[in-house]
Amino acid sequence: MRDPIQKLFLYFIVLPALVLAASVCTAGEFKNFLSLEGYTGLLNAPNAEVTDEGKVALLYSDQKEKTFRDLTREDSYIFSFGLLPYFELGGRLTDLPDDRRDLSANFKIKMPFIPEDSYLPDIAFGMQDLGGGAKNFQTKYLVASKEWWRLRFTLGYGFGPDRLDGTFGGLEVKAFDWLYLLGENDAAETNVGVRLVTPEIGGWPVSLQATAKTSLDNQTDHWEFGIGLQFPLGLDRHSQRPLPEKAAATEAGKTAGQTGAIKLSQTFKHPATKTSVPDKVEESKASLLTLRERLISGGFQNVQVGTDPEAAILAVEYENSRYNHNELDGLGVVIGIVTDTVSPDFEILQLIVRVKGIRMLQLTAPLADFREFLKDPEKEGQLDATLEITPYESVDKTVSFLPGSGNPSWLKSELILYPALSTLVGTDFSNFDYLLSLKPDLYVNAWKGAVLNARWDVPLDWTQVFDTGQPFDRRKASQFERLMLFQALKVTPSLMLNLGAGYVLHDTYGTLNELMWTPGSGKHRFEFKQVYLSNTESVVDEKKNVYLGSYRYYFSPLDLYVIGTAGRFLDQDRGYRLELKRFFGDTAVDVYFKDSKTKDDEHVQMGGVQISIPLTPRRDMKPRILQVKGDKDWGYSTETKIVAPGEANLLATSIGVNPTPLYNLERVFYNRDRLTEDYIRKHLLRLRDAYLTYGQ
Repeated sequence: MRDPIQKLFLYFIVLPALVLAASVCTAGEFKNFLSLEGYTGLLNAPNAEVTDEGKVALLYSDQKEKTFRDLTREDSYIFSFGLLPYFELGGRLTDLPDDRRDLSANFKIKMPFIPEDSYLPDIAFGMQDLGGGAKNFQTKYLVASKEWWRLRFTLGYGFGPDRLDGTFGGLEVKAFDWLYLLGENDAAETNVGVRLVTPEIGGWPVSLQATAKTSLDNQTDHWEFGIGLQFPLGLDRHSQRPLPEKAAATEAGKTAGQTGAIKLSQTFKHPATKTSVPDKVEESKASLLTLRERLISGGFQNVQVGTDPEAAILAVEYENSRYNHNELDGLGVVIGIVTDTVSPDFEILQLIVRVKGIRMLQLTAPLADFREFLKDPEKEGQLDATLEITPYESVDKTVSFLPGSGNPSWLKSELILYPALSTLVGTDFSNFDYLLSLKPDLYVNAWKGAVLNARWDVPLDWTQVFDTGQPFDRRKASQFERLMLFQALKVTPSLMLNLGAGYVLHDTYGTLNELMWTPGSGKHRFEFKQVYLSNTESVVDEKKNVYLGSYRYYFSPLDLYVIGTAGRFLDQDRGYRLELKRFFGDTAVDVYFKDSKTKDDEHVQMGGVQISIPLTPRRDMKPRILQVKGDKDWGYSTETKIVAPGEANLLATSIGVNPTPLYNLERVFYNRDRLTEDYIRKHLLRLRDAYLTYGQ
């Protein structure tokens, strides 16, 4: 069949037939997927949509760019994620014959404040192939898209020079929820294709896509393909589900006869105005012992239970080392145990959160408000209005705690097992090289705030370039690589100090010290770090001094952290590092930029992405003499040097390294920087989810 006849058949028979088939279905929301070029779009042309906020999209494509059609193959590996509303950020690795590879980045910004039900189209601006010495896909573009019924129209203009050089546009037809018909002109060629998408797989929010495309201007019988998937970066733990019937009936019995919540301003802040407390508020010692035993049997440590009968206050102290995805999980389970165990006669519940024996945070609210919130998520606003969250200062002197042991953490140990992964992406040697090892990390609780840390490194698997004598000879035999003593101190309610000294690495002794100030509700944080290292096995007795200061701002509506760090880094380079970090559930995505001058006076800039996840179950084993678990904040990062066109990208360059052991203030004591008033108030429903999941 000749090409003109094929085009007529496609335009006047196939496409109208599929559109007619689509007309029997109701219109629905368009799903957004990656084009074969790496941005959200049609086939090669972008549309005005972005990767959904909080999702990541991965795609493999065998499409040959117009400039590479004389080559035998072209393989592209693409990712994109929705870091912010109206913003996507992506990257692409293109593999060509003869060990030719290209790394590129792209972004797209969708204009906000355009009402969905207006006649105005969505508008977006994007750039492709940012930074890097090689330029193969460079372009800037402005694009508009508008949905009508089961159709989405796109029109845009690109500024090239490599892609989208001129006017482009296209049409997406949603034939079915799982089938999209695509036609476009990408300013160079006219392309048509289809896209198949799956619904969620097995109840998980994961969907697959397959795209097939052919050019009507070049070999119409030749099809090129893309296969990908899309999934959320983190899971939503803000449960709105009701209590199970049995638990709801129990709660109803406990709250019968109550007169409602009592404001703290009436019962706690101003004792002179308190109403008289009935004799029935006196909780029996047996009941308090039952509460303490339930908390201990639930895996909590350093448990103390006390009361102030005159003020109707119940005080509960505990330490959580079992619920390691988020400290709020442990807090929710404790609240559930308390409300399920004690009578409603207490008016006020004080919760004191300990970490390594140090009292870190205090939450105070009417017990009735906690109970009502666990029963009904609609009561979240009521709890938020009466809840006080403060850095711990001191227990009310009128509170009397039960005598005896509350499962102390002294001399108990944690063995944290996690992988260490070092990778090289898109080098002259291969697409992907790696060095994988196991890190057994042992922590022994010595005394309040102090731990003894011992760590080993056990190589497991690696590619050839990491072998001895190869270009990246970094692999060592299994070795004992760390023995340090850390001591954390709470200087004031909002100021903490962490001191560390000993055998820092397999050939280095030194000290690692940090000072952190988190005033007020946690919106701002200031940190100073000092590190001294001495390499005793070096030919020259090499010494390193690190001095770093940093500031962090937290924007609670988006769980967004903006961080700036400056000073002298590990490799003795001087400069700064800027970070934009966002949490999606318990997954943190960190986009960063580094600018520094090396000790050889070379000016270097680098950019990268890091993803951090809890590599351990949401609920770990109970802490005993030895507790074995995974890393609650395991991170993987990849970065590249930013160079001018034509300049070599040397992998040996290292700048902006901030030496941070696992036992640090942010990770251990501040719940990955989430143990603040602003964060807790934003995630009160997480408390309820943990109670419904583990506290029943």
